[in-house]
Amino acid sequence: MAASTVDAAGRMVALLVAPWVTCSERGAASGPYAATVVVVDGDDITEVALPELDLRFPKVDVLGDGFVLVAARCRMPAGPAVRTVTELEAQIPHNGRVVDADGSTRITFHAGDGIEQLVTDPAGAIWISYFDEASVCAPQLATRDPTKPPHRMTMPLPGLIRWTATGDPAWYATQDGYSNPSGWVDCYALNVGAGRVWAYPYPGFPLVEIDQRGIRCVRRTSVRSASGVIVADDRVAFIASQGHGPEAAGSYLVTFARIIDGPVETATTTPLLLPTGQRPTTRARRTVCRDNRMWMQFDDERTWYTLDIQ
Repeated sequence: MAASTVDAAGRMVALLVAPWVTCSERGAASGPYAATVVVVDGDDITEVALPELDLRFPKVDVLGDGFVLVAARCRMPAGPAVRTVTELEAQIPHNGRVVDADGSTRITFHAGDGIEQLVTDPAGAIWISYFDEASVCAPQLATRDPTKPPHRMTMPLPGLIRWTATGDPAWYATQDGYSNPSGWVDCYALNVGAGRVWAYPYPGFPLVEIDQRGIRCVRRTSVRSASGVIVADDRVAFIASQGHGPEAAGSYLVTFARIIDGPVETATTTPLLLPTGQRPTTRARRTVCRDNRMWMQFDDERTWYTLDIQ
C-alpha cells in the first residue's frame, strides 16, 4: 500500500501498488509504475486503475468524482535565470495530478516539495501542509518586470497552501499576516472539516482557525508536538506522542481542552488506548482529522481506528 486516507465522506481510500514497486523509498527508480486507487464505502468497493503513475512518496484523496494525487518529494529547479516565462514553467516540476473517475489525467500541477499531508474538503479545495524542509515554486508572487528575465521564486517553509481543484494556489498561510513566515515552519497537525480548517503549526503550536477567506483566529495552546487535533464546537482534543525513541512507540496522550475567548484552556489528559484497552505497539503510520473525528492507522495498514468527541 503506497498511500491511504479517509475522505470527506468517511470512505477509506488506498493507493495500491505491486510489492516490488519502490515508489516510497529514496533513490527509487524514476520510471512510471502501475497503481490502483481503491475506495471502500461500506460493502461497496470501487477500483480505478492508474497504469502510468510517476509520483514518488505518493499521497491520495478523493476530489469530486475523481482523485488528486501528489508526490511528497520533488526536485526543485535551480541554475541560471531563464529567458522566457515558458522556459520557467517548463522547469517547475508537476508533482500533482488530478484524475477523473476512469483514471484519465485531467490536469497536472506543481504542488511543492516536502509535503506532509494532502486533504480535500467537501467544496473541492485541496489543502496541502508541509514539513520543515519544504519549498514551493511561486513565480506568481514575484514582481514581473518585462525588461528582466522571469524570476524563479522559491518560497521556503510554505506551511500550508489551499489549492483549487484545477491546481492553482488560492491561499498561502505565510501570506495571511499570521506572525511571520517562521510561524509556519512545520504544520504538525491539520484538520480539514466541512466548514472550517484547523492547523497546528510549529514552532509556536497555536490552534489556527481558517475558512475559505483565510485565517479567522490564532489561539495559544499549552500542548506541544501534537500530531492530531479534533474540534467539536468549543471542545478540542489534541493527540500527541509521549516521549521519543523506540521505547515511546505507540505511547500517545489525548489532551482535552476548551476554546474560550482567549487561549485554548486544557482540561484533562489521558492515555490513548485501543479498543482492547492496550496502548498501540507502534507509532501511527497515518493520521487523518476531520471536524470532531480522527482516524489513525498503526502497524496493520488494513485497519483504521477512530477517535471522536461530541
